[in-house]
Amino acid sequence: MAYLGDYLIYIATITSALAAITYAVAWRGREEYVGLARRFFQFSTVTILAALGTLMYLILAKDYSIAYVFSYSSSDMPLYFKIASLWGGQEGTFLLWLGLSSVMGLVMMRYAGRFERGNMFWLSMFLVSLLIILLKKSPFEMMPVFRADGNGLNPLLMNYWMTIHPPLMFVGFAAATIPFCYALTALVERRYNVWAEEARRWTLFAWSILGIAIVMGGYWAYETLGWGGYWAWDPVENSSLIPWIFLTAQIHTLFVKRQRRGLMRFSLTMVMLSFWAVLYGTFLTRSGVLADFSVHSFIDLGINQYLITGLVFFVVAGTSLLLYRWRDIKPEPSFSTVASRTYLTALGIVVLFIGGILVLLGTSAPLLTRMTENPSAVSLDYYFTTMTPVAVAILFLLALSPLFRWNKGLSSLPMLITGVVVLVLTILGLIVFGVTTQLIYLLLFGAAAASLVINGLVFLRSLKGRRLNPGHLAHLGLTVAFIGAAASSGFATKEMVTLPQNQTVQSLGYDLNFTTIEDTQLGFNCHVTVERGGDEFVGSLAHEFWKNSEGVMRKPHVKNYWLDDLYLSPVAFEEPQTKNPGTLYLEKGGTVTQDGYEVTFHDFETGQGHDAAMASLRAVANLTIRHDGVSEEVGPAIRVEANDFIEEPASFDNDRATVTIVGLRPEEGGVVIRLAGESVTPPPVQAASLVIEISKKPLIQLFWLGTLMVFGAGVIGVTQKLRHANGRRFAETDDLSVEESDDEPSSVPSGNPA
Repeated sequence: MAYLGDYLIYIATITSALAAITYAVAWRGREEYVGLARRFFQFSTVTILAALGTLMYLILAKDYSIAYVFSYSSSDMPLYFKIASLWGGQEGTFLLWLGLSSVMGLVMMRYAGRFERGNMFWLSMFLVSLLIILLKKSPFEMMPVFRADGNGLNPLLMNYWMTIHPPLMFVGFAAATIPFCYALTALVERRYNVWAEEARRWTLFAWSILGIAIVMGGYWAYETLGWGGYWAWDPVENSSLIPWIFLTAQIHTLFVKRQRRGLMRFSLTMVMLSFWAVLYGTFLTRSGVLADFSVHSFIDLGINQYLITGLVFFVVAGTSLLLYRWRDIKPEPSFSTVASRTYLTALGIVVLFIGGILVLLGTSAPLLTRMTENPSAVSLDYYFTTMTPVAVAILFLLALSPLFRWNKGLSSLPMLITGVVVLVLTILGLIVFGVTTQLIYLLLFGAAAASLVINGLVFLRSLKGRRLNPGHLAHLGLTVAFIGAAASSGFATKEMVTLPQNQTVQSLGYDLNFTTIEDTQLGFNCHVTVERGGDEFVGSLAHEFWKNSEGVMRKPHVKNYWLDDLYLSPVAFEEPQTKNPGTLYLEKGGTVTQDGYEVTFHDFETGQGHDAAMASLRAVANLTIRHDGVSEEVGPAIRVEANDFIEEPASFDNDRATVTIVGLRPEEGGVVIRLAGESVTPPPVQAASLVIEISKKPLIQLFWLGTLMVFGAGVIGVTQKLRHANGRRFAETDDLSVEESDDEPSSVPSGNPA
């Protein structure tokens, strides 16, 4: 089966290359090659899907002679994790990406119309670039020796989110390729005014799916990893955020292009940036350059040159075409005055572009600083300093945008006054009630409150008109998400606390009691009773020891309330000390006293044990023990046989006590002994203790609610686009105006712009 998988990849590479060649010939005017090109691409898709199915079969068949199966699957894993191991490693994710891209290519082939030839040429070239990587590093590579079982997934991936988060992420990556194909085809064919609507549908789809995947990943980290947050600005996390930010800007540029025929050059640029960001993120995460800076980064598989070649090819192709056609793209005014919604939208696009570039620079810091002696990543302060002003600017634009007409002029003065009043009252309230006096937070929450009220009123107005507007819903949800993110991170309170077992400790207004330890299949759970004001619950903090994993994996307990989350994260666990009667350290000639016994250590006597054939070593400690006016010479010993340490304790005080050697310090000439017996008082028993970090995250539910609203709007928008895929004029459901009838310019064509 392994050979079959390799053959399928070879065949897919050849047929994808032939599809690119025949589509290029057809694109040059040889229409008779279109049918052949389609068949090549269809056959390539079948072979890619067959290779994907073959890898899945090998995983389910537990064929650990395959290196990939051995590395990411094991016999004791549940079925759903075995399925998820398909995308647990680099080779599998590349193959999944290929399968999703080729299937989307079949859809595009069906609906691209006159863009089919160019689009399919570029998509086929992209598939070839991925297939070449799999030729270099095949998922069907054989193990050098047979293994009876596999390593299994990384314990951090053993979560139900693993079954859905990565596939959705690659659906978004694959969908981001399609608008890029449209843009390049439009540049070659000089169809600058007719490509955007089709590209916009795919952009909206990619934006929605990728955004949903990002939020899923954030929630996965929040409930599993125990560091208390959902976004750490990790370079690998950012590699998916950057394309999403550019896709957000891309949606708005394509919308402005459709509404006002403006931003033509910038719309082409943003489409390319979104796709390039996907390729660049792939290079960062899979080349190994971030191995020292990100817990998510993959190791270097020796494919760096192929990743770089693919990235450079598509960057050069896109840049060259754009520069070559730059003067040919006639810019048209997209707004009349500053006081227009088109101007504000264009300004928002610029802010998003700047935000994406800032995240890109921060993410690339480990790569950029490799030229210095100390390569390093930027701190979290960099992102707070750079991205908080970006968030404030976006919130102000979200608040202002619905108040202006597309062409020019204010559309609702009362709503503007309402927004200003809400802004001022929010800032004053934050200061008066002692919430914060930091200017950046005052501006952020003030702008968010104004945006919430204005967009909420606009959304309600659209509902009263029986017209659900996904644009309004998305902007409202984004505002809610910003409020939740800023409040939960900026105003969170936390405290590190040690909980001795069965002792009540107070922290953040809660009574905490570490009660019981429950053994589990993977380790143990520590149960902590949390009580405040009659409200009580038991938090279960898991400590898991996975096969082939170093250390312990600790999982938090999250208690959800309406206005905040209480987050309990285990940090350390100390087992109860019930069998340790205490130890004493003595240097040569030293004396210590315990329970009336004065012990003096003189020296060691070393030699062979009783059984010379065993070649054992024996060390005797010469001790003098004085008590009650009596002095005794005793000689406890320790014997080493076959790497085992065997203790030979010595009795004293009429057998009422014993002394045992528990350790040697030959480099210091010292010995560690333990006194025990009825006349020796053991030290107090130390109970088990649990160190946790307890934190409160105010309004974090607003973040999850806001993201749900945003991407729900995206799904609604995609659904509406599919209903109009027959070529009719698209409904004006994306128009974000307050009074659309007063805002429709005569310059917009009445027919379908696509």
